Amino acid sequence: MELFTKELNQLVFDYKKCPNELIKQQILQDINLLREALELLIEENETKNL
Repeated sequence: MELFTKELNQLVFDYKKCPNELIKQQILQDINLLREALELLIEENETKNL
């Protein structure tokens, strides 16, 4: 979980500092991929706990 937090923080930092809109869109895609991966991990954990 710590790795997800560090990566998300870095992506948000990069997004805020980036002047290029195209790169900002790519960063947003990375953030969404990270969110989807986290959702899958949460679902997997919930399934195991049933």
